[in-house]
Amino acid sequence: MIIPDRKGKHYGITAEMVKTIIEAAREWKTQGRRLRERSFTDHLRKGHNIDLSRKTVSDILIANDLHRVSTRRRRPRFYQSIRQTVPNGLISIDGSEMAIVIDHVPHTFNLEMAVDVRSYCHSAFHIGNTETSEEVISVMEEHIVNHGLPLGMLADHRSGNLSSETLSYLKRKGIDLVPAGPGNPKGNGTIEGAFSKLKEVIGDIRLDTSSPRALAKSVLEIIVSLYIRMRNRIPRTRDKATPIEAIRLTVSEEERKKLREHYQNRIKKTDDPDLSTKLDRLDWIIRNHNLEIDEPSYKRAQKCIAAFELAAIAESEEAFLVAIRRDMGRCTLPYFFGILRNKQKDMDDNAYRKYCIKRYDYNSILERKRKETEAQSATTVGDLVAMLQSTLSAQCEYIRETCIRQIERMVKNLKNNCRYIGTLKKKIADAISGINELSFSQKKEAMELVEQFLTCKVLP
Repeated sequence: MIIPDRKGKHYGITAEMVKTIIEAAREWKTQGRRLRERSFTDHLRKGHNIDLSRKTVSDILIANDLHRVSTRRRRPRFYQSIRQTVPNGLISIDGSEMAIVIDHVPHTFNLEMAVDVRSYCHSAFHIGNTETSEEVISVMEEHIVNHGLPLGMLADHRSGNLSSETLSYLKRKGIDLVPAGPGNPKGNGTIEGAFSKLKEVIGDIRLDTSSPRALAKSVLEIIVSLYIRMRNRIPRTRDKATPIEAIRLTVSEEERKKLREHYQNRIKKTDDPDLSTKLDRLDWIIRNHNLEIDEPSYKRAQKCIAAFELAAIAESEEAFLVAIRRDMGRCTLPYFFGILRNKQKDMDDNAYRKYCIKRYDYNSILERKRKETEAQSATTVGDLVAMLQSTLSAQCEYIRETCIRQIERMVKNLKNNCRYIGTLKKKIADAISGINELSFSQKKEAMELVEQFLTCKVLP
């Protein structure tokens, strides 16, 4: 039995169901009620026995012009999982705020920590006041002293990780920077999970003493050291070796070279080919309209404009020109980005509307159903000959009778789609004579069976 691949397609949504939903929505609107996803989905479930998700019902209404499109997309929305097969290959580094309460006065510190992605070994940490490039470099130095040079460093887009000091240090050591996407904690999930588990184990630290701030730092250092020592002795689920054993496994230089190439290719994939064009458009807008902007705002504008499409930027430039002709007070960069955000949302809404129409439009569903029916009912001479061969080779009488009824149906379909019976008969005879597996008597029997159904009159 051949099971068709229906991945990504809904089995239960039919044309009749879509028609029922459309009629119920129109009746709902005639009553002066507003179409809300939750209440209308409950109404379909109770009143019409249609049990669908709110998203599916909303897509059907959008496809048939009964509901407004409203998309909410965060950019960037895609991230790649970090594939790691070599220990001490990719080191995840990040900082998190830790607090010690002494005499009801909280003292906060920045805990910078490094974790190996493959072995989950907590290799180094440093406690400071804020997350800076010095903290990142000191943690990496401690890791190199304990475990050697890694191939890459996985970090987010914070200033301490992407500063010129950090980048020059990594370049000097021959370590590739593998940045996780901005606003994407899952891209650096190894260190995020480590901090989550650390804070879960330690909990709140409160000391009732009049000791100075140095005592709070020393206590935190002892606790973190204890956690790291204990964590490195416990293997993760489905791992036989402990993290401290896994990170010390010897790996050939060829494997490390392949992994380094993989990291470098991944960095290239994250590069936007249109980024330079987008930045040029931003510079042109600022320069052509003499917009006043400081350095931090300019850097923020460069990061923001990279998340939008070139088509939306072009439309926003035209709308911005029209707006400032009417009122020069609108000639500011925030006003331009407001237009850009609205244009991009309109493009996203239109793209989603086209998707809903293509999938759930009532007329489109009927057309697809008609084509599927025609494809299933279409019969060829090759199908008929194959069925004749199966009939003559069948040993069971019941199977033979079933095949004969199928042959009768197939011959009738061919007669309905054929203008001249003689031409059809000649095609069938040529096809039967070309079967080498049948004897002369079996070919004769097959042709007699076909002629028997060809001479029958087809009922209208």
